[in-house]
Amino acid sequence: MNEKLLKGGVIVSTALLLALGFHFRSEPIPPPVAPPSFGKLILPDLQGTPQSLRQWPQRYRLINFWAPWCTPCRAELPMLIRLYPQWSARNIQFIGIAMDTRESVSAFVKTHSLPYPDLIGQDDTLTLTKSLGNAQQGLPMTVLLDHRDQVVWVKLGQLDEAELTQELARISAEK
Repeated sequence: MNEKLLKGGVIVSTALLLALGFHFRSEPIPPPVAPPSFGKLILPDLQGTPQSLRQWPQRYRLINFWAPWCTPCRAELPMLIRLYPQWSARNIQFIGIAMDTRESVSAFVKTHSLPYPDLIGQDDTLTLTKSLGNAQQGLPMTVLLDHRDQVVWVKLGQLDEAELTQELARISAEK
């Protein structure tokens, strides 16, 4: 009996030491990834006119990547529409970047009046979000840029109103 307990203790101890060894092993540090340059992004609007994200030079920009076919994207749009006037008055520009055809987005926007600019993403537009943790290039995704085009907040997935409001209030107070 004592021999079985001793063997069991040795096995458990060995497993714990191995687990701790894996937990505390030194991992190579991945090379730094350059943040995306959203400021250089130029995309067509719903009329096909190229628009630059730099056209709001002294404003924070809340960029919401979405698509009309995306259920969580459609679920968060009424909140963004409702919050836009309040935060626009506080120097924060909302911008939608729709990942679909201009025709599809235009049809959707006709029935869901968006008060803020909406641009049409190109095939490679979402690749900008990979270095921000969006490896699968999923939607929705929201990025907050400061007036120097620096990323100050990222949300992958559907926005939570309390979280978004808290973040907007924080950056608004910092300005």
